[in-house]
Order: sequence, then C-alpha cells, then structure tokens
Amino acid sequence: MALSVFAAPSAAAEPIPGIPKFKHTVNVSRTYTAAVNFNKVLASCSAGVGGTCSISKSFSVTRTIQLGLNMSRGAVAAQLGWSEGTSVTVTAQCNSRPFTKGGQVYRAYPQGIKKRYTITKKMYIDGKLKKTTTAGPYEAFSPKGVSCHLS
Repeated sequence: MALSVFAAPSAAAEPIPGIPKFKHTVNVSRTYTAAVNFNKVLASCSAGVGGTCSISKSFSVTRTIQLGLNMSRGAVAAQLGWSEGTSVTVTAQCNSRPFTKGGQVYRAYPQGIKKRYTITKKMYIDGKLKKTTTAGPYEAFSPKGVSCHLS
C-alpha cells in the first residue's frame, strides 16, 4: 500500500512570480494653513449703515479630498495626516464692525487647511520597478474653523 504525504505551503510563501504589486505615494507640494473657502457661505447677516450684526452658530462642513490612480480616500487622508471622515463641525463666533454703506453683507465661510498634491503610483513585478505614473495636481480641504468677512 502506497502512502502519499503533501506539505502545506508555509505562511511565509514567496510572492507569485509575475504578479504586480503597487505602491501609492501622496506628494504634497503646498500647504495653506489659513485657507478660506469663499465658495461656501455658511451664514450671513446684515444691518443698516452704522449697525452691526453677529453670527454665532455651529456648522457641519465637508472635508474634501480629491482622489486619483485608484487610491482610496482613507489612504490619501492618512498620507495627508488627516482622518478620512467626510464632515467636521466648526463654530462661528463673529461680530461685524459697523456697516459703512447700504447693501453690505457679513458672511461666514469655512476656514481650514488646504493641501495641493500629486499622487504617484509605482508598479513592481518580481521586486523590480516596472512603471511609475504620477497624476494631479489635486486639492484637499480640511475645515478647522470659520472666517467672517464684511462685503
């Protein structure tokens, strides 16, 4: 009677030859620490000439992260030093200076950190670099507070 013995592959098995492995890197080219997003008005108020107004409220503001080269939001956020959460709560405590002319409006905008970056994707086969692709520039914005402006 013949007896056959098979060994299970070891846990530290070598990678399968010819299978590509990818490495993504976020390369930040510029960081703005007090960026104001003037495209998003959180609240506004107005008063007559010589009057003032106040904005005192909390807001949920979206953290925006542009993606590319099949890199996930969580992976980009981690390399930017942020959490991958999509919203941040910020609070406005703003008091206008006196209005100097009719038609002026006091507005609250999100303020935070804006980063500009590119994403590099490297493909390795059998441990050797075979291809490098860079895409961008991209932008990400993480709200940290509120900035109020009279216009």
